[in-house]
Amino acid sequence: MPGPKAIKIEINEHEEKILNQLKAGTHSELHLKQRSEIILLSSENKSNSEISKKVGLNRESVIKWRKRYGESRAELEKTESETPKKLRGMIESILSDAPRPGAPSSFTDEQIASIIALACELPESLGLPFSHWSPSLLQKEAITRGIVESISAVHVGRFLKGAGVKAASSEKLAQS
Repeated sequence: MPGPKAIKIEINEHEEKILNQLKAGTHSELHLKQRSEIILLSSENKSNSEISKKVGLNRESVIKWRKRYGESRAELEKTESETPKKLRGMIESILSDAPRPGAPSSFTDEQIASIIALACELPESLGLPFSHWSPSLLQKEAITRGIVESISAVHVGRFLKGAGVKAASSEKLAQS
């Protein structure tokens, strides 16, 4: 016995172009490739089961993304008429997952900024006996200065990477 009738999806040429770019893009995230294909196949009036088999997702996922895109029709049309350059971003937003709740950050923005600022200082100018920071040296100094009670060197490295700051590797320090 067939299930409920699939939501009809209509897309215009501009949307089709964007969806095809997302589907075929070598730098597109996998979820955007799959969901773009779902919408493209939906616009060809393929059944949810057919689409499910073609994209390798369960039928419920196909229904979810087809429904979300269909319910966004008015928003898409408004964006295209008012600010067509934002249409791609709107489509990507519709086809992306909602942010998931996670554990709150263990560190305040001020603590992170203080660690990054410390990394920008020359250790020698602070009277320290080394010329370059490593994540482990920054970790020890951040604790010593009371910026944080505790932190791992790996976490310090993540902050630096996110800020685009590079610390010296242990090998480089050994050569100094």
